[in-house]
Amino acid sequence: MELELQHQTLEGYRTILDAPLAQEETLECIVPDALPDASRIVCAVGRAFLRGRQVSAGSVRLSGTARVTVLYIPEGQDVPVAMDTELPFQCVRDDPKVQEGCLVHAQAGVTQADAQALNPRKLLIRVGLAFQVQVYQRELREITCDAGEGGQAGLEKQLTQAVDHVVAQVLEKPFLFSDVLRPPASRPELESLLCCRPQLGPVEVKAIGKKLICKGEIHLAVLYLSGGAMCTQGFDLPFSQIFDLELPTEDAMPQLCVALGNVQCALQEGELAVSVEAVAQAVLWVQQPVTLMSDAYCTGCPLDVERGPLTLCARAEQGERRESARQFCESGIPARQVLDCSACVESREEQWENGVLCARVQLRVQVLYLSEDGAPCAVSYAMPGACEIPVPEGEVCRWQCVPVGEVSAVPVTGGLEVRCELEFCWQLTRQERISCVLSMKPGAVAAAQLPRPSLTIRMVGAGDTLWEIAKSCGSTIQDIRAANDLTSETVEGGTLLLVPIHRT
Repeated sequence: MELELQHQTLEGYRTILDAPLAQEETLECIVPDALPDASRIVCAVGRAFLRGRQVSAGSVRLSGTARVTVLYIPEGQDVPVAMDTELPFQCVRDDPKVQEGCLVHAQAGVTQADAQALNPRKLLIRVGLAFQVQVYQRELREITCDAGEGGQAGLEKQLTQAVDHVVAQVLEKPFLFSDVLRPPASRPELESLLCCRPQLGPVEVKAIGKKLICKGEIHLAVLYLSGGAMCTQGFDLPFSQIFDLELPTEDAMPQLCVALGNVQCALQEGELAVSVEAVAQAVLWVQQPVTLMSDAYCTGCPLDVERGPLTLCARAEQGERRESARQFCESGIPARQVLDCSACVESREEQWENGVLCARVQLRVQVLYLSEDGAPCAVSYAMPGACEIPVPEGEVCRWQCVPVGEVSAVPVTGGLEVRCELEFCWQLTRQERISCVLSMKPGAVAAAQLPRPSLTIRMVGAGDTLWEIAKSCGSTIQDIRAANDLTSETVEGGTLLLVPIHRT
């Protein structure tokens, strides 16, 4: 008897690495001849720009530049001077699962930047970097979905309908845009640029037909001098991108992140010329129906069936929630006016309790302000944030947290009151293992075979199914239902059944 198995190929991408990375870079740099000697360091502002992502057998490498602006007060002056320097970085993660041809998504950020004057002409700059990297590998899985009888009657097949959530596409699109900005008429004019700090805002993504529409904005905080006084102004730079999809996916579950490659700001006759290089990185989850043959037997002859487990993602769901973080922070020097305030996620941890995942982060907040006598000062604080995520039993939760909106600080007695909005995003997935037929072949027939009765009585045990009873007795589900006048395939334990048996 020849039995031809019919197969279906499941296509998608498997996440083989999803991990946070961190490292620190230091650099001793000389104050350029065009700038005066450094007397007092006010603060250091860091930005991370990701330029390269490479994979090789067993490792993934991220490269880019950390740009640090040091604000300092020169000797005998009270107006700050800005000095820019760049620290190249390379971050390597070794993992035996990473292979050539894998696709990499990554983001980079600065957790902390500071500068120390070794002498009036030499500074020691230190910057902490945090990365989030995801590596995807294309995967083709062949499953048995049916089988032909090969001219032999009596083949019984158990076909199971299931659902598999997979990453159908891993996309990326470099883009750049530029704009010319001017402060509102009510604000002081731009005379001398000190620092520009970009921060990615919330992004929206939606699949429509064979297009993936992405929208977002970059918030640019600008610190500048006007009439010898320090001033700040914020600008929102909207952007949008469209990805072409291979197939229409109206019910797709897209995810999007944006990695900054470079942001350049230049002052031109009172206006700010801004150019942005970035990469939009999208992942498209889809739900695909799966039909698999989970078991088989034959009532006409013995049949050897080999089965193995198949792992499917039976459920995938996304969620998000905004939480407010608020904290009083002491300042050694009383503040009169806050100029700039920024926050980034410095570390994260999670705790489980009664099916709830408590996602905790520690923020690093830096506040630049003017003291009561008008001197520029800066302080840095650690501030906690948390979000509770209900996670059903057996499911896996991947989450991340980013500050969104404007970080604010208000001078109060003894220090500053800092407020920040945090956006927690997560994805819940549940894996299921289902038996699938791998191969079938005729079994050995005994030399002496006892005659078999045409009918037997079988008591249904706890958890027994009609398929298991029919298979063990050499019958069929249809014959058992007809003999017992059953209207469904569900039978309570303890029920006595008449089981017709097919003679071999």
